[in-house]
Amino acid sequence: MPRPRRAAGCLVLLTLTLSVLPGQAPSAATSPSTSTSLWEPGGTAPATAPAVRTVTLLTGDQVAVAEAEAGDTVSVTPGEGRERLAFTRYEDSGHQYVVPDDALALVASGALDRRLFDVTGLADAGYDTAHGVPLIVKYRAGEGSSGRLRAGVRAAGARVTRTLPGLRLTAVRAASDAATPLWDELTERDADSGERELAADVARVWLDARLTVSDDVSVRQIGAPAAWEAGYTGTGVKVAVLDTGVDDTHPDIATRVVEKENFTTAPDTTDLVGHGTHVASIVAGDGAASAGRYTGVAPGASLLVGKVCVDRGCEESAILAGMEWAAPRARVVNMSLSGADAPGTDPLEEAVDTLSAKFGTLFAVAAGNSGRDQDVRSPASADAALAVGAVDADDALTDFSSRGPRVGDGVIKPDITAPGEAIVAARSQDSDLEPVADNPAYTPLSGTSMATPHVAGAAALLAQRHPDWTGERLKQALMGSAKPNPALSVHAQGAGRVDIARAVGQDVTVSPPSLSLGTHSWPHDDDRPLTRTLTYRNSGPTDLTLDLTTTATGPDGSAAPDGLFTVAPARLTVPAGGAAEAVLTADTRVDSVTGLFTGAVLARAGDTTVRGVLAVTKAHETHPLTVKVLDRDGRPAAGSFVNVLDIDRGEGRYVYGAQGTGTVEVRPGRHHLDVHVATAAPDGSYDHTVVALPLKRITGAETIVLDAREGRPVTVAPPRKDATSALAAVSLLRTTPSGAGVSSLVTAGSFARLQTADLSAGKGRLPADAGTLTAVVRSSWAKQAPDGTFTDTPYDYELAWVVRGRMPTDFHGRARRGDLTKVTHTFHNDRPDEPTAGLWTYAFPPEGGTAPSPDIKFRAAGKRTVHYSARGLTWTLVYNRLNSRGQSEFQQWGAPVGFAAGGKDGLRWGHGPLGPSFADQRSRTYGSVRRQGDTLMFHTPPFADQDPGHTGFSLGDSGRTRLWREGKLLADVPYPFYDAQGPVPAAESSYRLETSVDRGGQGYLTSTSVRAAWTFRSGRTDGGGWTALPVTAIRFTPELRQDESARAGHRMTLPVELRRQPGAPESAVRDLSVEVSYDDGATWTAVDVRRTGDPARWRAELRNPRGGFASLRAKSVDADGNTAEYTVIRAYRLR
Repeated sequence: MPRPRRAAGCLVLLTLTLSVLPGQAPSAATSPSTSTSLWEPGGTAPATAPAVRTVTLLTGDQVAVAEAEAGDTVSVTPGEGRERLAFTRYEDSGHQYVVPDDALALVASGALDRRLFDVTGLADAGYDTAHGVPLIVKYRAGEGSSGRLRAGVRAAGARVTRTLPGLRLTAVRAASDAATPLWDELTERDADSGERELAADVARVWLDARLTVSDDVSVRQIGAPAAWEAGYTGTGVKVAVLDTGVDDTHPDIATRVVEKENFTTAPDTTDLVGHGTHVASIVAGDGAASAGRYTGVAPGASLLVGKVCVDRGCEESAILAGMEWAAPRARVVNMSLSGADAPGTDPLEEAVDTLSAKFGTLFAVAAGNSGRDQDVRSPASADAALAVGAVDADDALTDFSSRGPRVGDGVIKPDITAPGEAIVAARSQDSDLEPVADNPAYTPLSGTSMATPHVAGAAALLAQRHPDWTGERLKQALMGSAKPNPALSVHAQGAGRVDIARAVGQDVTVSPPSLSLGTHSWPHDDDRPLTRTLTYRNSGPTDLTLDLTTTATGPDGSAAPDGLFTVAPARLTVPAGGAAEAVLTADTRVDSVTGLFTGAVLARAGDTTVRGVLAVTKAHETHPLTVKVLDRDGRPAAGSFVNVLDIDRGEGRYVYGAQGTGTVEVRPGRHHLDVHVATAAPDGSYDHTVVALPLKRITGAETIVLDAREGRPVTVAPPRKDATSALAAVSLLRTTPSGAGVSSLVTAGSFARLQTADLSAGKGRLPADAGTLTAVVRSSWAKQAPDGTFTDTPYDYELAWVVRGRMPTDFHGRARRGDLTKVTHTFHNDRPDEPTAGLWTYAFPPEGGTAPSPDIKFRAAGKRTVHYSARGLTWTLVYNRLNSRGQSEFQQWGAPVGFAAGGKDGLRWGHGPLGPSFADQRSRTYGSVRRQGDTLMFHTPPFADQDPGHTGFSLGDSGRTRLWREGKLLADVPYPFYDAQGPVPAAESSYRLETSVDRGGQGYLTSTSVRAAWTFRSGRTDGGGWTALPVTAIRFTPELRQDESARAGHRMTLPVELRRQPGAPESAVRDLSVEVSYDDGATWTAVDVRRTGDPARWRAELRNPRGGFASLRAKSVDADGNTAEYTVIRAYRLR
């Protein structure tokens, strides 16, 4: 049954209406550092890859989203024929969602998977515009449904990639240009309401997401040798491992693998990643390559290997196919993989529950490696799954192990824990994993991926002892016999660490093994005791009398009040081969304390101890807040997202009204609400109203009506008579005294369709203690071409006004010459005849927020004059060069810049030679090499131009970045990642960092190959922040023409700038050498280089030949011995 939808803890809501733009995967559950020698690309260090990422939604709309330092930036291009639709953007748990109006109601009802509109997740999984839209479609029961669905998919130009008839699922992939026709095939309009609904043969639609794949001491830790001594090694039990394949030539598992199947696009089951081999040997390896030292948990078990993952991740459709294959064949299925969970049931969760019930199979699944509360991953979150967390050798929870409770309904998850830190097991010879020092056949890895096969192996031992037990009974036995850590809550460890010695040594189980008793709503004067039946089963030959007790702790970790949990009878006799029942009672009336209470029911008889874990929540004071949203015609606004911000506690959530009404429980006190309301016109276009109630005190049950009919106009006068509106937008940023906040944004083609409504009683400014409300009225004006676009407009006005403390209702804006700055942008391009580019312009007040940009394109070489509002704003500018298919191929980000009112300015973009730079740190995209304690990170965007505030990326290239310590390779990060972080030893050491990128294959003529290297010394740093390390950028800054050429056959001055990473300790330059090559680096000639009056600026003199290209190379050495080396092949052309 679908779980209830969770209100977001902190929400950012943005609504986009895009008449402004004319016609245009889960992973394996290894920990963030799976071995001390492995680094994680794109970590949480202060710099992140800045590329604007563009994805295609199921509806065919394309969304480009990025994070700027001042706030989020968004650009949406509707699919063909969808130009008049509105789009809603919100943020939940760090992911940005963009949902078109005609999908809102379907997402709200759960018919559409909201991950289809998770633009962050789509981009992270590699599902960008170039890779299309992958789906899993569940068709309705009934004759012909499957065939009609497949025919319709093909008619829309999409492909059926897999069919799973046992689960009524079809995997589909649509290229970006086929997404809109597929959307029209999978949905249809209701004749009366005009709302979209699923087509007759379609039951649900999900994203075919990518999951990720998430030893001698650990096997003894869980008691496996005692089970072996009792005669249980897993003999006769089949365990399926669904993972990255297997190296079945490894001595430890060569005789254990009895069946293999490949469900991926790879040619065979070879394990190139190494994850699957490692996991398989933990389950059933016999230790042959280590004289038994690294024996797995169930060395007698047989292995079925299903390859469902490749190096890019694990597609859900492949996992589902593997599950369907494994369930009837194996007693236990190991799934050391995980993906994000959300309220409701996804295809993997549904498959776990369905296949478990149908075949009696036990699915042991990794809980995930986020290390966060309320983040147990899917499909470990399935009811029937045995969700496994990770502990270390001392049974302490690892930092990376995902914690519960389950999102949406608070159910206890994970179910159990097992050793998962630095587990040594078989190493695939086909992988790049680092071996342990004393045996190349093994490798150490950490993660819930490693914990899970310990539990799967334990289940195999138990299944050998009890061949008639179902997977559910095995789960009960493993949880009931687990060893809890008294320092951990049930939401961190479930029942505790698996103890297979106890599991095989006792005959009693309890059902259910965990009791999630839900939440008692406030007020508590009407609370009633909750009762649940516990069934104890005895598979032994003699009757067993159990003493039953309870233990529990309160929200602060102290003992729960007496009488909160009771069990009756206190003594229970369970007959041999039979069952007996007891009743657990939870009575929240016994004390006034509110919060979460957790504990266990203990059943003891001699050496037998069976535990059942439990939890109940006694809610704080809350009141139901019902929000009704009406459009301009007075009708319920279906699918509305309403921001609700608790001003006193700094907590945000949203109300999602599928039919225009939604209810949420809120704490008493002051709240803010806002919503974007789209009102459909008969011609299919929309009117838009931003409705806000900035301050509302709630003391009891409340119904609030957000009525778009209260809207008032917002107008902006055109700066020229012949100008046309290219963008009209209003953004809101509402913050609390604690600094938390929510933001919203609505954009339209013109203010004629856009209004705002302030429902405050007095409509005055907010009190000083109620936080802030900042509104930005944003407007763009340009000359419209006959085709309706603004391409190559001869002028561009980017205007913005900041309104503080109130809504911009009845606002009228007029651009005054003294408030503007005229900026001439010069764009360099070595292919001046190539396609177009765009300059995205995002305006932010000091408070930040979310900013839109118009989609104005122009020739990729040339000049462009833009007039910017200058007062009280900073602008984040992004130069985005497009290829012939209209896809982004080269991006440069600028640091936030403020302009002087009434002045003039000039900016250059793409002015080479290009290379890595440690840019102004106000930019989200700055390069950085930093250290925090024993973690080192690097971020080396390779294509900065001569402006010190710019960094750049060229997309679709090849390259990598490597880091060595004392000559040993620590990290090797391939393109497209230029950033990574990982652990390093504490001792001061010598490091070398190298980055290289080649882009000649993309058709570029200059800066075709860029290489840089830095050497420096570093040791452990103190303090909580990141410390800048002593690295320097070498920047060649010659004056070049816009086509990146210099005058051939003449002398030329070559300025060279040495730019120290901001914040790094200064050290005088001791030496600088410069070389030039005119044969693409085959031979080099040293040139004379001299100091100028500025110690960071040097000058060389060159004599250019009569044609070709010049390449440049330089090396600097500072007084502390730190070095920098730069090489740019074809730095500029000669003509």
